[in-house]
Amino acid sequence: MSGDASIVAMKVPMPAAVLAGGASERMGVPKASLPYGATTLLAHQTRRLSRIFEDVFVVAREVPAFDTGGSRVVLDHDGERAPIRGLARALEEVSDRLFVVAVDLPVLAEQVIRAIAHASLAGRAPAVVPQAGGRLQPLAAVWRRGVLPAVLGRIERADLSLHGLAREVGAEILPEEAWLPADPSGNSFANLNTIEEYNALRERA
Repeated sequence: MSGDASIVAMKVPMPAAVLAGGASERMGVPKASLPYGATTLLAHQTRRLSRIFEDVFVVAREVPAFDTGGSRVVLDHDGERAPIRGLARALEEVSDRLFVVAVDLPVLAEQVIRAIAHASLAGRAPAVVPQAGGRLQPLAAVWRRGVLPAVLGRIERADLSLHGLAREVGAEILPEEAWLPADPSGNSFANLNTIEEYNALRERA
């Protein structure tokens, strides 16, 4: 095996969390439970992340009654559904860096994930957030435990914007040109908000 291949095969020395607590109102069922490939969308995410990271866990509002891919589940009992609340619960589980991904980003390429994680490991930024299509992607990013007070502060004052959080903590922004070589299609950050989007991406599973 070549040196480059060995680096690619190594597990990234940080945990990863899949946020699976969204309401999925437009889908009618929890996104995490949707069939994807041979299993569920949630199991698809956890199993592939398990090949990349040292530890993988799921943040959900209740223990799923469907395949989770074998990852442990951390319950978020907060009354209001918002991604920033899932992020807060996930950060409580770690000592420092954490790769966080939303369950509805099923085609995020492995090499893009690794590029985001290694950008964090190479620096001291409190977060590394990629940019795609001119927009920040805070639900496919590395966040560090040190931002938890800022997260909790924003929740307390009902300012739930993850984009605002990224600006507040001085996140490093990973520009599109930094990750596009790993996914020239540029499709990594396509997410599932509608049945039509789900059907289109499911064909690629």
